[in-house]
This record gives sequence, C-alpha cells and structure tokens, in this order.
Amino acid sequence: MACMAQLVNVIAPIMTENEGRAWKQTIYYPYMHASVFGRGISLKPVISSPVYDTKDFTDVPYVDSAVVYNEEQEEVTIFALNRHIHESLEFSIDVRSFEGYQLNEHIVLEHENLKAVNTVDEQVVKPHSNGNAQLENGSIQAVLSNASWNVIRLSKR
Repeated sequence: MACMAQLVNVIAPIMTENEGRAWKQTIYYPYMHASVFGRGISLKPVISSPVYDTKDFTDVPYVDSAVVYNEEQEEVTIFALNRHIHESLEFSIDVRSFEGYQLNEHIVLEHENLKAVNTVDEQVVKPHSNGNAQLENGSIQAVLSNASWNVIRLSKR
C-alpha cells in the first residue's frame, strides 16, 4: 500500500539518535493508521471535490479518500486527506449500505504551522481524536481542516 523508501533516507517515520532516544516524525501517523485500520476490502469512494491545477496535472481534487470495509471486525474506515493549504473543506460520504453502524472516532492529524516538525524533545504534530464528523441519516458529514489527514471509523452496534 505504501512505499517506504524513507526508511533509508533522512525522513524516516521514526527517527533515532545513536545509542539514544527515538521519536515519531509526522509521516509516521498516516502509515500507522493505514496499517492498523486499513485491513479488509477496499471500497471505491465517489469523490466530489473542488480541484486545482499543477504544472503537470489539471483538475486535481483537493480531497482524496480511501475506504476499507473489515467484514470480520464489522468496521468501516474512511481515510480522507484535505490537500488545500488554506481552506477547510466540507466532506460527505454516503454510508447507507452500512445500516446499523455507528460513528466511533474521527482522528485528525493537523498543525497550524505546515513546517512544524517533531523533534526528540517535542512531539508537536500528532493526531487527536476530536474531529467533527457526524453520522446522520446514512451520511457522514465532516469539515476537514486545511492540510489535514483524517481517519473516520465506524463499527456495527
């Protein structure tokens, strides 16, 4: 699911000191979330998002998402990324096919300073579980903070 070339370069998800301490870089958390919650059947979400253009691509969506259904655990996990650097964006996903499921958690990884880094002495960028997602009438509604990684988890009641 992911390339870990960073393991042998200077941006590893876990940094260490020689014979010393270790700390988690910001990229650690999306990899960890995908590893822990990304087990099961990959579902194809239909995304509607504002778009932007780059030098090489046009109509790049600001919001990207992946959804995993873990039948054995009776869980659905929605991974959502807001690429917009300046604006929060509304996010909505239809989950009517998962009747009887409840919203468990909305994890958000964000920081107001996009250049913030974690160090051996201070872990300033780390996820929190107080996202604003709500489940109502078979739809998840959330506002994704600018430049944020989101994990929205549902489970069967």
